[in-house]
Amino acid sequence: MPAAGVHRYKTDDEDVTVRDSAGSIRFLLGAACIVIISAGIKAASDVLSLVLLGLLLAYSALPIVRWMMHRFHLRKTMALALAVGVMGTLQLVLVVLLYLSAASMKQKFPTYQEHARGLYQQVTAFLHTHGIEVASSSATNPSNSSEIVQFAQMILPGASRVFSDGLVVVLLGGILLAMMADDTQRTKPRSILSQVQSDVAHYIDVLAMTGVLTAVANLVLLVAIGVDFPLVCCVLYFFFNFIPSIGFFLTLAAPSCLALLMLGWKRTLLVIGGLVLTQLVSLYAITPMFLKKKGVSISSMEKMLSLLWWGFLLGPAGGILAIPLTLAMKRFIPDVFVFEKSSAALPSG
Repeated sequence: MPAAGVHRYKTDDEDVTVRDSAGSIRFLLGAACIVIISAGIKAASDVLSLVLLGLLLAYSALPIVRWMMHRFHLRKTMALALAVGVMGTLQLVLVVLLYLSAASMKQKFPTYQEHARGLYQQVTAFLHTHGIEVASSSATNPSNSSEIVQFAQMILPGASRVFSDGLVVVLLGGILLAMMADDTQRTKPRSILSQVQSDVAHYIDVLAMTGVLTAVANLVLLVAIGVDFPLVCCVLYFFFNFIPSIGFFLTLAAPSCLALLMLGWKRTLLVIGGLVLTQLVSLYAITPMFLKKKGVSISSMEKMLSLLWWGFLLGPAGGILAIPLTLAMKRFIPDVFVFEKSSAALPSG
């Protein structure tokens, strides 16, 4: 025990040890918080994904509402009504378009089936000439009405759920949009939220612009080659364009299969090559240029990791929400660490 009046000072090694211990504890606490929050997000993914999609829709429409309020001097209720009306109308037009396309596809189903049978016979004959035997398949037999009914019973519940979820997202988006439409005095948290809203809105604007340009180019290509339902394929491309990396491959399947059934493998290669070319131009030339102009930066590695992470937590909706949520985290995390450092630097007492 030190004598009275003698003070014991910490050595440099002891200070380093204390700082390392505190850093390790903070790291473990942070990792535990991430695990707990991730488990909560995973458990509530069904509801949380709808809320986040509504928030994304509100963030995307907020600049339009504020522009109408300032440009045409509209009241907030009128601008909100116009924005929600436009969103609802677009959804209704999309549903009608898909319904009419499904009815037309049902009428052409026997033709598709006949071409599929001929394609199957050509493939089996080619394999047979090369010494590869293929077992007979029921794919060559015409489907009866019961099989079509079973297929419809399997598809319709999913389609009805997508439609109902879309209505919920539009409703939530309208409510959140009404809460965010006012220009109020911004404190520090509101300033961060404003930056997040700006990044998300700019990212959605860029994807919308590039999606429209690429969809129009794809529409011209599909019409020139003669693929069935080119408008539906391009509309699906526009919406799947908001899913990074894998969205394009999802939209490539429909026009490729239609071209293979009706036009043969040569024109199918033209379709695939043309769609891949427009996608590469959009992905590596147009989109980076617009993102740089808007001041939004996100690397390809961040896109891939965010898609895997948020897709695991939120399911299919995580594909659409991956990049906006990552942009939000990139805004919040530095501010949190700056606040923590400044709080630690304050003198105690």
